[in-house]
Amino acid sequence: MKPRNSFYILSLIWVLLLGGAACSFTYSIDFGNSSRRGQPNLSNNAIVEVPAATQWSSTGIIVRPGDTLIIQYLAGSWSPWPGGNVDALGSGGDPRCPCNVIMGVSHAALIGKIGDSPPFLVGESFHQKVAEGGVVYLGINDNRLSDNSGSLTVKIEKIH
Repeated sequence: MKPRNSFYILSLIWVLLLGGAACSFTYSIDFGNSSRRGQPNLSNNAIVEVPAATQWSSTGIIVRPGDTLIIQYLAGSWSPWPGGNVDALGSGGDPRCPCNVIMGVSHAALIGKIGDSPPFLVGESFHQKVAEGGVVYLGINDNRLSDNSGSLTVKIEKIH
């Protein structure tokens, strides 16, 4: 191999290594780092874990009025009572139960809110322009959290 070709090959390897490191760094910033959980996320997307035993979990994503907000359930299960196992659609049950945060919505469904605005149903997916601005919070449609277990993994994206 000629010395000139070796230089180009080594340069290419160096660029690929630096590019890979940059991608890894970007991934950790964009999709959340457990040490940054709950802090404002300056990127436009995140993957977060939403525990069933916490009423509202901050995603760190901040939206402005007019932004499009996309929330997608990815994986996981949770339960609003011992021994249960449901996904983002919830358990069904009595939607008029006073144990629900949002009346008329499936018990234990994934719900969200922006800042101090009223909560809304997310379920398996949510895609809508928002009228409010603030931090996006996610939680379970359940007022009795002491016996809850599990968590859901959710992807959030905002489009300006």
